[in-house]
Parts: sequence; C-alpha cells; structure tokens
Amino acid sequence: MDVDEPAEPAAFEPKGPRPILKLHQDVVNRIAASEIVLRPAAAIKELLENSLDAGSTSIKLSIKEGGLKLIQITDNGHGINRADLPLLCERYATSKLREFKDLSSMRTYGFRGEALASISYCSHVEVVTKTREDGCGWKAHYSDGALVPAKAGAGAEPRPAAANDGTIISAEDLFYNVPMRKRSFKSASEEYNKILDVVTKYAIHNPHCAWVCKKAGSNMPDISTPVDSTARANISLLYTPSLANELLEVPLTTLKPEMLDAKCRGWVSNANSSWARKGGWMLFINNRLVESPKIKKAIDSMYTAYLAKGSNPWVYLSLEMDPAKIDVNVSPSKAEVHFLNEDEMIQAVVSAVHDVLKGANTSRSFTVQTLLPGASEPGAGASGGSARSKSRRKAAPNYKVRTDMAVRTLDGMLAPQHPGQVGEKGTGESEGEDGHGRKGKRRAMGERPEDALELEETDREDEREEGGGAYGVVLAGERGKASGGGSGEIQESMCEFTSITELRRTARKRGSTVEMTEIMSKHAFVGVVDRDLSLCLIQNGTKLYLVNHASLADEHFYQLALRQFGTMHRLRLDPAPSLRDLLWLAVDDEEGVRACGLKVDDVVNRLYDTLMDKREMIDEYFSLRLTEAGAVDSLPMVLRGYTPNMDRLPDFLMRLGVEIDWEDEKACFQGILKELAYFYSPRPVEKDPPDVGVVDAEEEEAGEGEEETTREAEHALWQIQHVLFPSFRRYTAWPAMGKEVVQVANLPDLFRIFERC
Repeated sequence: MDVDEPAEPAAFEPKGPRPILKLHQDVVNRIAASEIVLRPAAAIKELLENSLDAGSTSIKLSIKEGGLKLIQITDNGHGINRADLPLLCERYATSKLREFKDLSSMRTYGFRGEALASISYCSHVEVVTKTREDGCGWKAHYSDGALVPAKAGAGAEPRPAAANDGTIISAEDLFYNVPMRKRSFKSASEEYNKILDVVTKYAIHNPHCAWVCKKAGSNMPDISTPVDSTARANISLLYTPSLANELLEVPLTTLKPEMLDAKCRGWVSNANSSWARKGGWMLFINNRLVESPKIKKAIDSMYTAYLAKGSNPWVYLSLEMDPAKIDVNVSPSKAEVHFLNEDEMIQAVVSAVHDVLKGANTSRSFTVQTLLPGASEPGAGASGGSARSKSRRKAAPNYKVRTDMAVRTLDGMLAPQHPGQVGEKGTGESEGEDGHGRKGKRRAMGERPEDALELEETDREDEREEGGGAYGVVLAGERGKASGGGSGEIQESMCEFTSITELRRTARKRGSTVEMTEIMSKHAFVGVVDRDLSLCLIQNGTKLYLVNHASLADEHFYQLALRQFGTMHRLRLDPAPSLRDLLWLAVDDEEGVRACGLKVDDVVNRLYDTLMDKREMIDEYFSLRLTEAGAVDSLPMVLRGYTPNMDRLPDFLMRLGVEIDWEDEKACFQGILKELAYFYSPRPVEKDPPDVGVVDAEEEEAGEGEEETTREAEHALWQIQHVLFPSFRRYTAWPAMGKEVVQVANLPDLFRIFERC
C-alpha cells in the first residue's frame, strides 16, 4: 500500500532569511537604462539634445516602426574625437561635467553621461563621426556600453569611414532585451506621433537649426523647417498658419530683477484661437524641455477669464534664469526641475502673460456662413433636413442639464417681485407697512407708536454736496434703483493705508482656490433647504452642492466691505434709534453679565463711551454715523439692494464695543470688517428681543404676529436668492471651503446607479 509523503514547501517560500547579494553590473545597467529610456521618444530627446550641445545647425531623423526598429539621427555638429570613442557609451563618461559644483553653472542639456550608455544597453548602437580637423570619419559599434566588433572575428576598434562633418547615431532593435517593455507599446504609429511631438517642440524652440523628421524609406518628411527661421514661422509650418496669426508674442521680459533675476519670452493664444478646444503646452527652462504642472495650472486658471468653458490655451514659454537657482538633477529623464522662489516665479510668469492678454482681447471675432442670393434656408427640404438631423450628434442623457444660469426659465418670464411690493390692494405697498413688508410698529424704538424705523439708502457724495441735513434718498421699499442684486459695479476704493493694503493682499492670496472660484462664479441657485441651518442647494454643471450660505456670506461681506473701505454708501435710520437703548437691549440679554456680578447700566455706559469716543473714525471709514446726541443715524450699505436683519443690530453694536482692538490699526480695521460681515450675514435670529416701545399686544389683531413673521421670512428668502447669491458670482476671491460646500450629487454618477438598478 502506497503511503503519501508530505508535500515539500513551495519553491518561492524561503526557509529562512535570504542572503543579500550585490547585483551584477549588467543587471544594474539594464535597470538604469529602463529608467532613462522610457520609450523611443525619450531616446530621441536625449540624442537630439546631444546634437544641439554639439552646435548643430541641421538635424535629420529617420524613424522605422515608431523607433522600435531603427532610430537614426544625423547632425552637422563638431563631431567626436577618435580618442574619445572607447568611452562614448560608457556610463558616467561625459565631456560636459567635471565636478559636482559644475551643476550650479550648467548650460548644456546633458551632464550625467547616461543617455548613450542607456541606449546601448537596450539596443545595438552604431556611430559614424568626423571632426573638422580629421581627414576621414570613424565608425564604431557598441553594445552594453562597450565597443564591439561589427562582425564576428573582426576587431572592436573604430575603423575609418567616409563621412561628413558631424555625427550619425543609429540605434537598432530598441528594447530587444526587454520584452515586457517592448510589448507594452500599443502601436508603432502612436510612438511615431510622440516622436513628432518632441521634435516639433524642439524645432519651435530652436529655429536657428534646420529640422527634418521622416519615416525610413519615405521621401516626404513629416517635419521640415529651414535654417535660421523664427519661432512663429516654425509654428506656422508645424501647426497651422491660422494658429500663428492668432498668437500673441510675450516679449523678452525681466521678471522681478530684485528677487528672481529671470527672463521670460514666448507665444500664447488669444481669445479667438481656433486651437482653444485642444490647446497646446510647451515650457522650456534654460532651453530644456520640462514639465511644470504648477505653472501650467496657474496659466490655465488665468485663461478662464478669456476662453469659453472647456477650452484650453496654446502656450509656448521659455524661461532663462541663473543656473545656480535651478536644480536639474531631479529625475533620470531630466523632465522635471526644481528652482528657488517657485511661488514668486509662477506669479511673475502669469503676470507677464496676463499683461499681454489684457490689452489684446478687447473684442472677439466669429466666422459665419452666409447664404448666396436665392439659396434655400438651412433645413429646407425633407432629405436635407433628415440627413442633417442624422449627422447631428445628440448629447448623452446623463449630461442633458441646464448648466447656464442665464438660460430663460418659466419663473424668469416674470420679473422677480420683492415680497414687500404686493399688498392687499395688489399694487404698491400694504397699508401700514414699510418697504420691506414689515410693520413699522414692531421696530419702534421711541415712546410713541408712530415712531417707526424706516431704512433709506443714501449716497455719500450727495451728502457731501448738500450737507449733513440733506440726503439723496431712495426708499428701500421702492424697487427701481435700490434693488436688483447690486447691478452697479462696485469699484475698489483708493486707499494708502498699509494695513488695508495688506488685508486686501491677504484676501486675494487666500482666495486663489480655482475649484471654489469655478463653482461660485458659474453656479445656478436651486433653493433653500433649511433656513434655520442656513443651507442652500446650488448647481454647477452636472454637480449639485449643499452650501452653508451664512458662512459664505461672512467671507463675501468681509471682502465687499474691505473693497469699499472709506467709500461705502449709507442706510439711513429714520427716526434714529438711541445707541444707549440698543446697547441696553443687547447687554440685558447677556446672561453672563449678571453672572459675573456686573450691573447692566455700568456695562452699557462703558460701551456707550467707547463707541462715542470712536464715532468720527467709524463714520469716516465705515459709514456708521452716531450723532452727538447718541443716536444711530445711519449704517453702512455693503451691498446695494440688501438690508441686514435689524433684530441683530443691538448685538452688532455691543460686539463693536467689546471685540475690537482699538489700539492696533490693522487689528481694529479687520475686527470691524468681520463684525460688519457677521451682522450682514443672513443668520436666523436665535431669540426675539423684548419690545421697548409702548405697543400693547392686546391691540394687535389675532394672527398679525404670525403673518408678520411669515412676511419677514419671505423677505429674507427673496434677498438670499435674488440679491445675495447673484452677488456671490462677483468680487469675492473665494478661499478653500471644507464643510461649507459639499457635493451631494453628480448626474453621471446617478445615471450609473440607475442603470445598475
């Protein structure tokens, strides 16, 4: 009877720790070659950079099967000395670097001595070269970094050959010994297109050199440029003349010489470019083709103000800087570089491009097809119409959404009415109500029922011209000029205060979030979800966002007030309520005052004295006027057509007296601006302030209080939708928002869920 023997452990399961062995040099070289020569286009880049370092004025490339079968590059440079040929393909042998410190003054493309060595480790290399001093050329063959004989049994030493001045390098059977890498390429045509892309970029940047690139055996080159050309002429040849005509030149500009000492030049597309849909990007730093995602992202963000959504700019930029301020030894492929003062450099480059664009895109031109006399209108005829309808591509259903907030809707056919406009009589205002649909009596601050508080918008210029007693008044309840969501342009005030300049600079720098700016500048308002929690829904493209509009309004009103520092219009209070009474309302509601053993009157007197002592300053810079008699005559009007919740006025004045650092100028201005933004922000009132006026509740009708509350809620919602959110699209540099803006749905994702169901 056979007995099964225990199975042996798998071969890949070690019985103990494996010993550490030093890799063979051939394995090391092959691994290094795979890092540098990623694909045929990478080998082409290394070879043509060597040709440019050799001072060539003519470079010709012949490619077979996308470079996998043959890469041949011919130049007319200074050639290679016969004595240097044995070291030509040896790793870390170079004529461009002697010591590590030479990297700080590197002006050549190559410096490591790895390119030809790596190519020789994954292909068969043949070199034919001749210097101007030699009487003949020399031919050599290389494999694995060393000279090899051309035929079996022959010598490996270079042999004389007929040649012109310059060098011819041929690399055959690329990746013949790396089968996995060779199988990873999709097609030869795709690799050839990548080669053409690399050669095109270098041809544009080096127009002094003649370039030819073609497939082996073909008489018609795919790239051909003359010697001593120009960048724009080569762009016209290699792309299209129409693109070249639409480009704007970025002249040689010195970028912040006191800090960067760098220069920038190039060509960029304007707003009319027909290449805007596909775009194009090439960046050279010290003549080296590199990738810089940060610079590209900054340029694309700047172009959003000029191009339609979904379009991309065509940009060619060349930067020249001190080699000591740039690190080229970052990656084996040398496609990435690091340099000092990166943020300042990016800002300076964007400014240079923006200066070119801002004066050149004042108008746009469009090409239209005109009809010849007697021709039928497009779509006439059954056959023609059906053919066109079949050829017209329809949008996928998961992208059929309204993405333009300006598109007309059913509600848009009726002018948005202010809730206070429609009264019981159907026109004008309801009897006994102010312009905001609210009873004046509830806001009474005096001792008589008729002492109602009215809001009026006042222009500061009219006030200066006509004196303190005369106002250019527009009632807030009258639609006309006072409403419409702030249709007038809000200009930034001229201010020489260093503190205000720093605050504005900080707001712009903090608010450079591209994603948030894109969402808010092109959003469409959907509706209020929860007024108590200050939540709304907005749409941007196919995405739906839940936003906390109170938090957004804090930032928005802060920047609006900062923008209008010293020039804000006024909201006049008529009659002017007593400052002392308002402070008493706020302090009396604070539970901590009595808990600390303080008297309400003492706290009110201290706050009153503080505000009255600073009344000239807050009147001059913030349009908050306190009369000598201690009355609140006017409030700042931060956004035309928008009035804050007056129930929060006492708390606003109290916080001005408590929270502001009056000794430090910058902290003082910033604190007042933040408190003003918090006051204007549409937050729900947590508690109703007690009535001060002599208004007997028994005299009110049974349901009048509830109706008034409903009207106030409608007024607040109307302001949020028709005034606040439209103003969010302008003026504010939005910082990154976390929990304040949350994506709750995306239409394509929802369609995928429905399809699974």
